[in-house]
Amino acid sequence: MGIALWSGLWFGLAIPVILLMYLFKRKYIDTTVSSHLLWNHVLRNIEANRPWQKLQNRLLLWLQLLAAALLVFALMAPYLWVQSGSKHTIVIVDASASMSMLLDERAEQGADRVGETGAGNDMPGREAGSLGTQPGNETVGQEAGQSGTISLSGKDAGPTGTISRMEQLKGELSEFTATLSRKSELTLLKLGSKPEVLLSRENDRGKWKQAISALAVDYGTSAYRETLSLAAAMTKGDPEAQVVIFTDGRWMERSDDILFDVAVRIMTVGEAKSGNAAIEQFGVRSKEATGAVDGVATIRNDGSDALETELNLYGDDRLLASRQVVIRAGQTVTESFAELPAAEVYRLALSPGDSYLLDNEAYAFQEQHAAPNLLLISRGNLFLEKALQLAGANVIRMTPADEDGEGVAAEPRLPAPTPDIIVTDGVMPEYMQQGAWADLLSRTPLWSIGGAGDKLQLSSGELKIEDHPLTRYFSLMDSPTGFLQQAPVPEWAKTIMKIDGLPAIYAGSEAGTARLGFLFALEDSDLPLRPEFPILVHNAVEWLQSGRATGLGRAMVEAKVAIPVNADAEQGSWTAVSGYALLIKVADIPAEAQNGSLSAEQTAPAIPGLWRFVQRDVSGNELVSYYLQTTASPLESLTQAVWPLQPAAAAQGGEQIEQSGNEEAADGTGNSTAVQDRESGQTARAGEGHGDFSSRYSLAFLIALLAFIVIFAEWGVYQRGRSI
Repeated sequence: MGIALWSGLWFGLAIPVILLMYLFKRKYIDTTVSSHLLWNHVLRNIEANRPWQKLQNRLLLWLQLLAAALLVFALMAPYLWVQSGSKHTIVIVDASASMSMLLDERAEQGADRVGETGAGNDMPGREAGSLGTQPGNETVGQEAGQSGTISLSGKDAGPTGTISRMEQLKGELSEFTATLSRKSELTLLKLGSKPEVLLSRENDRGKWKQAISALAVDYGTSAYRETLSLAAAMTKGDPEAQVVIFTDGRWMERSDDILFDVAVRIMTVGEAKSGNAAIEQFGVRSKEATGAVDGVATIRNDGSDALETELNLYGDDRLLASRQVVIRAGQTVTESFAELPAAEVYRLALSPGDSYLLDNEAYAFQEQHAAPNLLLISRGNLFLEKALQLAGANVIRMTPADEDGEGVAAEPRLPAPTPDIIVTDGVMPEYMQQGAWADLLSRTPLWSIGGAGDKLQLSSGELKIEDHPLTRYFSLMDSPTGFLQQAPVPEWAKTIMKIDGLPAIYAGSEAGTARLGFLFALEDSDLPLRPEFPILVHNAVEWLQSGRATGLGRAMVEAKVAIPVNADAEQGSWTAVSGYALLIKVADIPAEAQNGSLSAEQTAPAIPGLWRFVQRDVSGNELVSYYLQTTASPLESLTQAVWPLQPAAAAQGGEQIEQSGNEEAADGTGNSTAVQDRESGQTARAGEGHGDFSSRYSLAFLIALLAFIVIFAEWGVYQRGRSI
């Protein structure tokens, strides 16, 4: 039982008022007299009566006190918790990358052993030059996409058993569904890179168990708002439904403006971690003169305390460098490694790592070829030319040929040596669209800036940038230009940047050759004056020459990756060779095909780690291979929630739904969570370990009815003359 309005106690002052009335009430006794002369005697007795009378045990007094007490109690709005089973339960499962975090803090030694590779070892079943685990250092994991108990063993620590947050969530969700009523229907909604309905109003408990057992972490950018909006839409007009959210509480998008018509319960899984150490960036660059390699890395500490850790740099699984670093709380440090020996794959690992394994290591790949030869066709742009040189390209600038008297430009000879990349700044000359020049363009990566066409003046300058290798480490807060060329985006291209909803930058692959287009002229833009411009140019050069190096760089899981396809390649596959993907023993993933041949644009594997994309001919012989590191969404490595999870009750005009996590429960048990009741707006709760909600049943009406019955009885007593 509970009390909703303690302010009703003020009406309890009526009880002492009733008592005072009886204390000061004069009492008269019916007396029969034989003469009027005796009235004087009676009058003297009345005048001698005391005003303060002793309370006597009278039925009327007790009935009046009982009626007053019942009315006061009714005004305090008492209620009872009663079990109210929901016929339809919608469960939202947070499957974001942070759910892969291990719950045992001793998992730190895994960082050094998870990514251990075996390049240079003669391992049966592996091709020369491939990477794999060293003999005797195998790790135990599970099949792709499943989380579970992981056993990590390292040189500096003994084995330790850990489970992930996802595994704990599956256990708690199984217990929760076991307590639902027999007639309950379950809708299971997975929160991943997109909302996924795993079960829809299913009442077969066998299918419940199968769906829960198959739950796996999604390592991409999670669709938080889309999933909540879908759940809110699914419960519209369904007053007997309830929504339960299983999450670790790390919410990266706003939720307080999404309105629910039904009760919402939030179940927090796992304990919040105080911090996380992450390798944000790692890259290497070779020196042409000496052949030595330099490396640079940035490491972030999200914790509240200073972090002392060891950075171990490996080249083809050989330890090349090791150093101790101290990172202050909330700070990022940059570490450089000079004069490294040549290696095919470099790996940087934190030792000890932390329970979030996905950012404890990073990979880098050395270029096999010299700096690319870049042909710049421009009338002169000092900023662009310098940025291209800083990107490591050997720039050869060619001024477009002047037109003769008939308006025709003389065709120059083809450049020597043959360029690896061509950049056109301005309108492309006509001679480049025919003959030998057109043939050169068809097989050479091209970056076109500006061009022909009418210019459109922009209004608001609203900017939207898509994820792409071109925009890696690159961010803009406002529009870099006030004009755009009115030109269509080719069908094979993807729009990378939009301004006012219009395409400004596009990229893609035309017949297997990289193409990049800027639909604005640099002279109409302040982009060359911004500090982000050299980063953008570096990314552009790196993307245009992708495939010339041993590796394809970094990409987020399930991102589109442009891969040079060998003309004789008939089949291909992704193989996990190191990192988290190898730890959980992900099987090989077949390459995507288009029109019977390998597609030049492949989808990166969905599990973070180091992958090798192998192309083979019709006989199965390996032709060429490329390394790619896939990473989880960087937002999920943040230890603090950017937004609190606070869905709102539509019945209360958008008022936030009250909630509590594992640390504090509504009833003190540590397992119940407060929610909003749709009908009355009163708070409801869920019983300990039970899947159905306990709601308030008001006793005010029953108590008020009982009070009126007492008042009616008191009137009957008074009428029978027993009031004196």
